[in-house]
Amino acid sequence: MNKKLITYLLILLPIIGFYVFVFQNAFNIGWNDDWHGIEGFLASWMQQETFSDKIALLFSQMCEHRILYVRLSTLFCYHVFGEVNYKTMMLMGVSYLLILPFVFYRVLREIDVKLAYLIPIIFIVFNIQPIENIFWAITSLQPNTVIIFGLWGFALLLFYKQKWAFYIANLLFFLAMFTNGNGMFAFLAAIPLILYARTRSEKIQYFVILGLCFFLYFFDFKKPGIRPDVMINFIKYPHIIIGDFFAFFGSPIDSTVQFYSTNLKYIVSITVGVVMMLWIAYQLFTFIYFWFQTTRKGLRIEKTSSLYQTIIKYPKFNLYLLAAFIFVALSGAAFAASRASQGLEQAFASRYKTVSIILFIIVYLSAFNILNRDKWRKYLQLSIITTFLFNAFSYYESWDDVENRRKFFGTTILNWKNNGRYFYYAFANSRNPDDHAPINSYQKLPIPPYNYAGFVPGVMKYVNDILWVSRVHFKNYTPPAEIDVLNKALYENQISGKIAENVSFIEESNTFHIKIENAFVPFNTRYNGYYAIFTSDKTRLAFPLETQANKFTTFLRTQRFYNNKIDIRVAKPDFPIGVFKMQIGKLENNQFKILKEQVIEIK
Repeated sequence: MNKKLITYLLILLPIIGFYVFVFQNAFNIGWNDDWHGIEGFLASWMQQETFSDKIALLFSQMCEHRILYVRLSTLFCYHVFGEVNYKTMMLMGVSYLLILPFVFYRVLREIDVKLAYLIPIIFIVFNIQPIENIFWAITSLQPNTVIIFGLWGFALLLFYKQKWAFYIANLLFFLAMFTNGNGMFAFLAAIPLILYARTRSEKIQYFVILGLCFFLYFFDFKKPGIRPDVMINFIKYPHIIIGDFFAFFGSPIDSTVQFYSTNLKYIVSITVGVVMMLWIAYQLFTFIYFWFQTTRKGLRIEKTSSLYQTIIKYPKFNLYLLAAFIFVALSGAAFAASRASQGLEQAFASRYKTVSIILFIIVYLSAFNILNRDKWRKYLQLSIITTFLFNAFSYYESWDDVENRRKFFGTTILNWKNNGRYFYYAFANSRNPDDHAPINSYQKLPIPPYNYAGFVPGVMKYVNDILWVSRVHFKNYTPPAEIDVLNKALYENQISGKIAENVSFIEESNTFHIKIENAFVPFNTRYNGYYAIFTSDKTRLAFPLETQANKFTTFLRTQRFYNNKIDIRVAKPDFPIGVFKMQIGKLENNQFKILKEQVIEIK
């Protein structure tokens, strides 16, 4: 087969496969921050009477971020499609990934290689480990796009001399900063590029723009009470900050897909993160050392290392890698410093992995500084094989997560439709009726509070107000029809099941402990699987009972792709007070087979 055709296929097929997967699995259901960050913003926007109030709302703080770009995208989606469509917004977010192949191909041109050297980058970028990007609209439009805006801006500053490139780069950095907090690091990471590639006038303009943007961002900035004080993290958890930093970048190599051991997962990810950082640090410090020796002490270039000579041979190539590295390194450091008190597990949240995988690309590209040119072809072949396996691994790792998320988010919207509000309690013994009182009258929403997160007392009352006003009064959102199908299957198409499964139910102090032996969920299903549903005269609540899957050790033990044992707890605080009929069963072919029934009481 023609080599050029093979190259094009290896570039296009991963991209096509990625977007087919996203289109098939993303759906028009919001989650978590979407309620207040998107629907709440839109409902509040429609109630603001003056232009200045609307501008204040656009720039208002959400937690530690200002999410101007998310809000502009919300307005665009609403005015084009007539409502908030979460699937469309998620597709908008991941569509920006298409920018990166063009950016990195322009970087590769600096070392004069063919298009084939882009293939490993394609396999790294278009993997689905950042799975929350197709289930969480704000995540798709916030931490996902901020890194893309920054990388795009670096290329414009470095490779294009025209004035338009300078101003578009600054606009991209502004959008990055006002998309997610770490976007401000794009301005800082671009400083070496500005000093190297731009005119004196542009240098002055850049630092003025940088100062104005930082002033605007921090003007009237309030520290969110939902976040721990960063200084406390440095004092109490310095070891976790260090672990978080390296685990953050090594997290795409997640060993738990094969062997479920958190200690092993942490060791593997931290080790991978350390190795990659040392690889980059070695090149960076080599350059600094010999630059000092040649510029300050008069050492001849011929007597420096071959690595230093290669770096200065491709100045724009390496300056771009430096800016990208500073950007992702500062982003990882900010993450580690702010989340240390929440433990290492935060480093594995899939919504941050778009940032993490950029370091893998930097490592791939930086190897061209070390390898002799006659070895580049072999390195490319090895890189294609490795990154292809990495890409395939992302699908294997995430497939089960896709099914379980659809079940979870689907039942979340189903419960809202059935009950007119969300049930959520901030603390173990919380029973504040105002948190879950049904909303039935129109009211004006305030500008969303910056201190909004779900574990802040009273916030669910605010969220329920948003959902009622936006969905009932302004009709900003219509849940997908498949939720009605799920509702009918669970509550109307009920039959007695053949008891192949063994179900046990234990009431504990604050949870219901459910175990199912001999369980089995067919591969690649939508909503089929095990559920516990609770009904009373006024309330219907459904909870999916997830299965552990995609573990090699599970397959060896059960000879099944999916685990044959379910062991899960449903929290009592997720229920209002009252008497419920509990039914545990299996949804299969649009029928809910009841395996166990029991009356329970929530006090």
